[in-house]
Amino acid sequence: MENTNPNACSAMEGGLPGKCANLAFPYIAMQGMNAERYDQAQALAAGTLFPGLNLPFFKAVKSKMNCDNTALCELMALSFAITELGLYLDTHQNDKEALALYTDYVSLAKEGKKRYEAAYGPLQQTSVTTAGYTWLNNPWPWELEGGNR
Repeated sequence: MENTNPNACSAMEGGLPGKCANLAFPYIAMQGMNAERYDQAQALAAGTLFPGLNLPFFKAVKSKMNCDNTALCELMALSFAITELGLYLDTHQNDKEALALYTDYVSLAKEGKKRYEAAYGPLQQTSVTTAGYTWLNNPWPWELEGGNR
């Protein structure tokens, strides 16, 4: 059925006040070898390890994450760094320093997850323990005083 509304946008356009526009303008940020990196706290707050990938619209959003130095926050930070380094290595596969850091972080994350789950229970539904399917057992990690047992 054809749209007879002269103000309607086509299937490839999105509505803007008073006119139509393309739905997306893709931009893929790239950085060169040995790109500048944020320190750990800045990277976690900015949502990227690399300042060159910190797009302008991210600067308008303040980090709402209130994370004390707990085991869970450390795992979240490691996961973030692993993802960022993995994306970086997709385009910089010869960067031996980044690969070594990636490998170290993966080992730390595996070890940290194992210790965390031993203390607090599974982090994911797929983490079935020797006690069986304990995903729904109480208390939840955030219900413990200060996030620590």
